[in-house]
Amino acid sequence: MNKIWIIYIVAAAIILIVDFKVIRDLPKVNRWFTYIFLLAGLGIFAYALQISRVVYATVWLEKWLSPLMPF
Repeated sequence: MNKIWIIYIVAAAIILIVDFKVIRDLPKVNRWFTYIFLLAGLGIFAYALQISRVVYATVWLEKWLSPLMPF
């Protein structure tokens, strides 16, 4: 499992290195969104790997929205 973590971290580092000039020229808010999306992806990836029973967001939304659906 450590190999999978290393692959994700290397992929995120490659994204940051390749797009460094573009990210540096972005407004501050967009830069933070870029970092937040990378960290959120890492969090989702970690959740899917560590938890034996994964609860998917679509299942959670379906339980909340099912009373509103006519069928």
